[in-house]
Amino acid sequence: MAAIKGGPIDRPPCTAWVHFATDRLGGSKHAHRHARFVRDNDWDICKVVNDFRYPAPEGMETLTSAADMRRFGRAPMSSENFAEELKCIRLLRAEFGADMPIMITGFDPFQQVLRRVGYSRAPLIYANRDAALTMLDAVCDSMCEYMELVREAGCDAVFFSVNSAICPPQTRGVSEEVARTFLRPFEIRMLEAMAGMVRVLHIHGTSLDVRRVLDYPMEAVSVSDRLAGNPSLRELRAMTDKCLMGGVNETAISERSLPELREEVFDCTRQIGREKFILSPGCTIPTQTPWYLLRAIRDTCEKL
Repeated sequence: MAAIKGGPIDRPPCTAWVHFATDRLGGSKHAHRHARFVRDNDWDICKVVNDFRYPAPEGMETLTSAADMRRFGRAPMSSENFAEELKCIRLLRAEFGADMPIMITGFDPFQQVLRRVGYSRAPLIYANRDAALTMLDAVCDSMCEYMELVREAGCDAVFFSVNSAICPPQTRGVSEEVARTFLRPFEIRMLEAMAGMVRVLHIHGTSLDVRRVLDYPMEAVSVSDRLAGNPSLRELRAMTDKCLMGGVNETAISERSLPELREEVFDCTRQIGREKFILSPGCTIPTQTPWYLLRAIRDTCEKL
């Protein structure tokens, strides 16, 4: 919290995360794998990945028409995806007690839909504005309700992933008009529903125009700052006074030598100093990343 607020710190907090492929194993296994990963690496934040996909209407495999979009209504909070993740959060809170920050991963309504029906359906959504907005409104209502339950379950923060700053022709890139119509209004509604938790805006992707979203209500900003086409930590600091989260190249970490990784960590504070900074990968790291590299992040952070 000192890092988020800009107060004095002994060192920047650090964390990392991987996907555990637990969507069919349930909330208990999901929690167990996160707890083991956090304890083995002595992370300062338990960052919970989202392996549970948003429920599609019964019998729907993908979107084929505007009529399919209108079938999306408010999803009940008893749905497996919500119930199992809430179970995971409660178990992690019981495991770690009050002092461990628990941060879940969230996605905007547009991503919630496409993560379930396939990203190839995006042009169909753009071509059916009214039906699409009705669908996204229903999904947004569900996710805002879910944010209340997440808070009650013991969550401290939300790592909120948005694609609305990715520019064409990059994969998943969107024009400013598309972002304003299908993404921005629902992203802001969800962030407002998260009030009371720390909101980390994860500006996902590459070839980013982060200025599209830096006015969002949030307490921290996460960017893959080491990837080509994205702003560096130094450039981000010139754009915002929010806490910055990042510094480690998630696409290269599993192949790095220890001296290379340590140098990358030290470079973070050379760019922006120690305050208002959380050391982490820019996004999810490969599951095959060896333990000694993960430990090097934690050990080097102690020297910042």
